[in-house]
Amino acid sequence: MAEHPQAIGKYRITRPLGKGAMGMVYEGFDPVIERKVAIKTILAEYLDAADMEEAVARFKREAQAGGRLQHPGIVGVYEYGGDDAMAFIVMEYVEGEELKRMLTGGKRFELIEIFEIMKQLLGALDYSHKQGVVHRDIKPANLMVMPGPKVKVMDFGIARLASSSLTQVGTVVGTPTHMSPEQLMGLTADGRADLWGCGVILYELLTGVSPFLAETPATVMHKVLQTDPPKPSAINAALPPGFDGVIARALAKKADERFQNAREFQAALLQALQGKVVRPAATSSVRKAPAVSLSPEALAEIERSLSRHVGPLAAVLIRQSQGEAATVEEFFKALVEHVPEGDEQKAFLKKMASVKGSVGASAGDTVPQATAAFKPAASKSSTFTPEALAAAEKCLASYVGPLARVFIKEAAGKSGNLKELYAQLAAHIDSEEERRAFLASFK
Repeated sequence: MAEHPQAIGKYRITRPLGKGAMGMVYEGFDPVIERKVAIKTILAEYLDAADMEEAVARFKREAQAGGRLQHPGIVGVYEYGGDDAMAFIVMEYVEGEELKRMLTGGKRFELIEIFEIMKQLLGALDYSHKQGVVHRDIKPANLMVMPGPKVKVMDFGIARLASSSLTQVGTVVGTPTHMSPEQLMGLTADGRADLWGCGVILYELLTGVSPFLAETPATVMHKVLQTDPPKPSAINAALPPGFDGVIARALAKKADERFQNAREFQAALLQALQGKVVRPAATSSVRKAPAVSLSPEALAEIERSLSRHVGPLAAVLIRQSQGEAATVEEFFKALVEHVPEGDEQKAFLKKMASVKGSVGASAGDTVPQATAAFKPAASKSSTFTPEALAAAEKCLASYVGPLARVFIKEAAGKSGNLKELYAQLAAHIDSEEERRAFLASFK
């Protein structure tokens, strides 16, 4: 215990419970109320000095968000504190075991137990979503299971801080097995991203394996974005057939094709348990041909070049741009927007200009050269002073963490004045209350 503090604030430290990504977790004791508590910390040593102030501010806001959630299926948040060296959250102490540890240890549940675990998890999320809080990090490590089974969801409030460290532009740190496609692509995530995480957990409970198991984070990301996992019944033949349909809908790549709320998911689980067939959301049986058609060789070369800048997202961005662009020129313009400005963008433009000559395009296709028409529009970021952008970034970072810098750069290029800038930035904040607070900071 020598390396651990004897107390944090008024709380006596009893023992360490584990080490998190950015700090420690302790069992503590509140001498005033005389109860056990769990204390999670973020330490400055795990962050760059320049980011600590932003991290602490956001940690506080997220702790406040978690503290607003009063539900028997959600671990309660009691208090927040911190200084330049450390921030901490004091939470309800739960006598149970993490679902992750249980699954890793080979624990298998009866079907009725799986139904109970999922019903309680979805009930907690139904409540939180109605309060305007999206967890965004639903995974077995954030579920505490007690005898019964009884389930409590952990890390409401700090989940968004942890998630922001996982995704940077074209980069994933850690194993994003439970992150939805829209989260991996850096898009706005709503409650349906949480339901995706529930789908992954259900798959693991039903089969004992991950639906997107792979050796590297990049390969996991590729599977999440582009492949469908085997049907649960192909792994566990004893399952009622309805669970295949539940999984297919829960893990639909497009959020609009998933369960739209937790109650829908609960109802489908009950149907499957009763032996009824659950069908995925209706989709068109005819796949729309891409508006822009290039030869396989050209597409492969473009993907190789783009992946140097955005990583495994390249294939997804290419497919998306093909479907949305009306012309080849628009297709390339859409791709360029995802490449960082400066030398990287110049190198990409140069490579694209050589695509036609090096691999050829299908008949009738033209690959535009790096002409003025092909280059991105001139940035409007010069409209804003560095001080104004720095102030906006600091304010936004307290809500979205390190991604603030990325969002600022993107919005500055599309905004003509500060009012437009702040309006665009506010779209990245999920909570309506927090959006209003952020916009109120603009004067």
